[in-house]
Amino acid sequence: MMPKPFIKRLLVGSLLMASVAVAQQEPMDAKPTAGENPETKPHYYGRNRNLGDITVDESQATSFTASSQENSLTPYTNASEVPQTVVDLWKDYDPRKEDLEVKTHMEWKKDGVVSRLISFKVGTFKGSDARIAAYYCFPDNGEKNPAFVWCHGGAQRAHRNRGHGFATQGFATVDINWLGRPLETDLDPDNTWGTDWGKIDPCHGGNFYPKALRNDWKSSLHPDEYSVDSIMSPRNSNYFILSLAGRRALTFLEQQPEVDPDKLGFAGYSMGGTITAMTAIDKRLKAVAPFIGGTANRYQNYAGMNSGGVIAGSAIDDIGDLNLYKNTIDPGAYWKHVSVPVMFITSSNDFHATLDRIYQSMDLLPHDNWRVTCNMHDNHSPGPEQWVMLDHWFKQYLAGVEQNTPATPPSTFEIENNTAHFTLTPAQQERLVDVEIYYSYAPNTITRFWKKAEATKEANTWKAELPVYPKLPLYTFALCRYTLPEESRAFMARTKTFVLNSYEHTHIPGDIDLTAFDHLPKSGLIDDFSNGMANWSSRDQASFKTYKFQDPELDTSPGNKLSITLDLKQGQELLISLDIDGRYNDPDKEIGKFHHTRKVSGNGPQTILLETSDFKKGRNKNKNDRPLEWSKITTFTITLTDDKTKQKIKLASPEGSGILKRVELVKPYADNVHYYQAMEAGAAKRERERSGSK
Repeated sequence: MMPKPFIKRLLVGSLLMASVAVAQQEPMDAKPTAGENPETKPHYYGRNRNLGDITVDESQATSFTASSQENSLTPYTNASEVPQTVVDLWKDYDPRKEDLEVKTHMEWKKDGVVSRLISFKVGTFKGSDARIAAYYCFPDNGEKNPAFVWCHGGAQRAHRNRGHGFATQGFATVDINWLGRPLETDLDPDNTWGTDWGKIDPCHGGNFYPKALRNDWKSSLHPDEYSVDSIMSPRNSNYFILSLAGRRALTFLEQQPEVDPDKLGFAGYSMGGTITAMTAIDKRLKAVAPFIGGTANRYQNYAGMNSGGVIAGSAIDDIGDLNLYKNTIDPGAYWKHVSVPVMFITSSNDFHATLDRIYQSMDLLPHDNWRVTCNMHDNHSPGPEQWVMLDHWFKQYLAGVEQNTPATPPSTFEIENNTAHFTLTPAQQERLVDVEIYYSYAPNTITRFWKKAEATKEANTWKAELPVYPKLPLYTFALCRYTLPEESRAFMARTKTFVLNSYEHTHIPGDIDLTAFDHLPKSGLIDDFSNGMANWSSRDQASFKTYKFQDPELDTSPGNKLSITLDLKQGQELLISLDIDGRYNDPDKEIGKFHHTRKVSGNGPQTILLETSDFKKGRNKNKNDRPLEWSKITTFTITLTDDKTKQKIKLASPEGSGILKRVELVKPYADNVHYYQAMEAGAAKRERERSGSK
């Protein structure tokens, strides 16, 4: 909180207009000041700065107290001093003890929202102050508002437009710029207002943080020149320092006159989700909402596999003391102590917060007041139906406004005679739009293709029967879509519906053996589009991605050809682009990226046949330079562009939905003569039509 003698400020100049960047996902990399009205100016706070007609006198600028050089954390020098649990790690830390020494650098006002670029002291480490920049935004309503900390993800930054959007929903927020990327570069080209971690470095390296001391992220508990402790310690992990910064951000909020200190929350995206989980034990919080980050057990391999375990920035063998990491840094050590309501927002195939681990995390909570919401067939990009739940969760638990959010849809799961019986009885069925039940046998959560089950409804209960195969796991859950009382703002979009997941049920046999995939019934069909693009996802409604190649029941035999059937209008000329990604697979199956582009034209249905050799290696070549194999494709993306207008075709729109007719893997000619004869006859017919022959 600013010292009282300096509350009174000289506000000069007109108000700078904020340009809103429209985005569904957290990254917002457009320059915050680009395109702003040159006739408006921000309020500056500084030391006798002459800015044309703007002069701010030093006596009226924000001041701060000079820092002492006493370290905020007393370094450990003996292994016996190092805490072994989460409780012991944080019990002696008081985030209110030190003066925040807040500086306000700029202020904007627009649409009833005040936005400030500030910085405050995180602490003193290794004899040097660490300061973090942030955007503090709040409704200009003269009231004490509910508030929350927003914590961005890896490689990202704080954004003024994001805080402005939250403020229009009635929340004050502080968006901490922990990575240290420059902000407001047009107004502060030398980054003098930016984050400065001093002699420590909890960042990602010099590509992001201009004052980086390391080349990359550090999860390891090992000491180095820039760590807090000189011996093995959880405080040497970047995550510890960033959770400490999150606690200091809560202290900032509770000291602001525009904030109700009894109505605080915390939310974060990706790595910010992990920081959210680690900060969720702070007793000042009333609710939390981690996005695509913050799960327990990231160090564990997938069931039946020798891969899947990963800790950001470090090989598991290099983490130091893995048990110490599990008990002090891994979010699983925190969730068991979290007493506040939790809304976990994610994507079904997220790489950072895998769906299985989210439910493992919720199992650790000492209460049942949690929800999970995800969009399907996507990675690291929740949609409007998920984003809207942040607003609803915090309105319920911070603002105290009843949102009537349904409970996690109750479900049951039983196995009998090689059949799994899944039932679902959602609450508030008068608001229910639809129910989708998904299942899979693949243990790799990131690359898993979720198959939609056939379900029947009896009274108020949905039922699905799923085959259970010897030695193979089974994963299943339901997605329930509800209507909102009215269309609502979901970050930078709007939606009339929201989604809640049921619990995810899993069956992991004791004799799991993934070679049993070879014995499953196989089909070459990827999609016949009878359900539109339901098995695909898209961020722009033009390029659509599927995980279908990782369906264990897809026939990906070597030698098969990829067949794509399109239905073209007379004179229609299209550019078809196919992108293949092999990331997130087993290490011995990583194949990198591949691409194929060709023009197609004609009238009526026509089929393209492609072999693996038709795809060219992508720009980011995989070091092992492995050839393409159908079975090793994790995501397959298709884009159609009108070759005349150069506009991408919206494949889910009424105009674009009839073009794609079928995508499948087909056997070689000798094994599938009738298919190829029919295709050749169709091509000959189209050629006669083009040439005018009878």
